[in-house]
Amino acid sequence: MDRTAYKNQHIKEHYDRINFVIPKGEKDRIKKICSEMGASVNEYLYMLVCNDLADGTSRMAEKKQGFNAEQERMLEKWQVPRKYYEMIEDLSYTKDKGGAMQ
Repeated sequence: MDRTAYKNQHIKEHYDRINFVIPKGEKDRIKKICSEMGASVNEYLYMLVCNDLADGTSRMAEKKQGFNAEQERMLEKWQVPRKYYEMIEDLSYTKDKGGAMQ
């Protein structure tokens, strides 16, 4: 078995592969950032996923769960149409600072 075949076999036995698609031009932007950090694209993406899952849950999954009852009431009070709910990343309110949507 030559070196390339050995490496491919090792990777096949010890690693999983995930492919994903991104918009044109983003790959070069990500490569540039990774190069500046001294990391490979694979290392960078793996770090992002690990950081997101560090506490055993994902921020993305939490976001998909929607708003709690209090937040729903605030949105209704502010008359925010439901079609915009998906665009709202975070929602909080304090009497000192007023309402804040992000």
